Amino acid sequence: MKILVVDDDSVTLNMLKEFLQKNSFEVHLAQDADQAAEMVKKHAINLVLSDIRMEESDGLSLLSELKKRDSKIVMILMTGFGSMEGAIEAIQKGAFDYISKPFDLNKLLSLVNKAVNHIQTLNKVQGPAKPPVVERPRTLIGSSPEIVEVYKTIARATLSSSTVLIRGESGTGKELVARAIHANSDRKTKKFVAVNCGALTESLLESELFGYVKGAFTGAQADKKGLFEEANGGSLFLDEIGDITPGLQVKLLRVLQEGELKPVGSNDQIKVSVRIIAATHRDLDTYVKDGRFREDLYYRLKVIEIDIPPLRDRKEDIPELAQVFLAKYSAKLSKNIGAISKEAMAVLMNYSWPGNVRELEHQIERACALTSASMLSTDDFDFSGEIVRRNEAVSPTGPAHSLEEMEKEHILRVLREVDYNKSKASEVLGIDRATLYRKAQKYGIQLKHE
Repeated sequence: MKILVVDDDSVTLNMLKEFLQKNSFEVHLAQDADQAAEMVKKHAINLVLSDIRMEESDGLSLLSELKKRDSKIVMILMTGFGSMEGAIEAIQKGAFDYISKPFDLNKLLSLVNKAVNHIQTLNKVQGPAKPPVVERPRTLIGSSPEIVEVYKTIARATLSSSTVLIRGESGTGKELVARAIHANSDRKTKKFVAVNCGALTESLLESELFGYVKGAFTGAQADKKGLFEEANGGSLFLDEIGDITPGLQVKLLRVLQEGELKPVGSNDQIKVSVRIIAATHRDLDTYVKDGRFREDLYYRLKVIEIDIPPLRDRKEDIPELAQVFLAKYSAKLSKNIGAISKEAMAVLMNYSWPGNVRELEHQIERACALTSASMLSTDDFDFSGEIVRRNEAVSPTGPAHSLEEMEKEHILRVLREVDYNKSKASEVLGIDRATLYRKAQKYGIQLKHE
């Protein structure tokens, strides 16, 4: 892999050349934009690593010029003046990534390797452009024994109109299960209506579920149908059923027993035929024992029970889920992200996923939105303090060093080799004596034989 390093500081150039060559890259150097353009043309450069601020030119202009010549050129910009605005401008102009000085050289190496993987992935793409990825319909995904049992219960539930109680942690896909039951039942031509019982106050939820008549309360200026009537003939999904109040539990029980309801403020009963599919992440057995949930309503709701396993209990489904979400958001964001690295997939597999499938989807969407690569890597994921501790690979460069530390060591090594002859050291380093004095003062290097 051919890398061009562009910087007007000779010491930085030589240090990066030495570092990258140790890591098996073919390295070329340039000190301004004109030299860089010539090098790219002459040596068929794959990757450009350029400083943004240089005396004779700037990295952003070089980026624009190289992109005009070859839109596939991959460029990483370095700067000692990092800012949000600078990063945004660099990325918007087509930079692969942006890194602020001083930086850890092993982090730079990780970024370079990421860019190399991106280049190699692009080079594998041959022939005409692929058609856009069509988003897969939202449905349950996975083939683990645990999720297969859920599929089987769903299939059985579609054969009747019995009530269903779906239990599972937040983010496991309870509404997806409810929708799958409705979509495959004989009620599929009618409405599927969903409501989160835990998100509304008692009075508001009552009005939403049962409707009201004009004048029932202040602001009721006209009759309004409730969700039961709206879902008549279809299915009503009551999410977080464990959060409804005792008063509403009584009214819901009557609908289940009698198939009729009374709107708020009305004396008239309305007949409805609605399949109730309820869901909760609460332990309703305990709620019943504690008197917080009516036992008769509980048994009315759980004619068919479906327990959705948390993602941590069906980790073998993670690769398939991740690939589906990757295809979805790669297409949605108009990006060409084709894969997730083995290391990143290992992190996904080892994480506990307290937020379940919803959290996995969020992580994939976030990674796709922020990456500039064609493959998601470990650096693209952030678990907000819950990050999995993975085994760190031993770097061939040994302990991590900053660019400044490496520069200081390089200057000291050259000085020792020329017996602290400042003229010879300046010549070897490719800098003038004034710059040598300045850097020696910066790093606390004593120049002998003054």
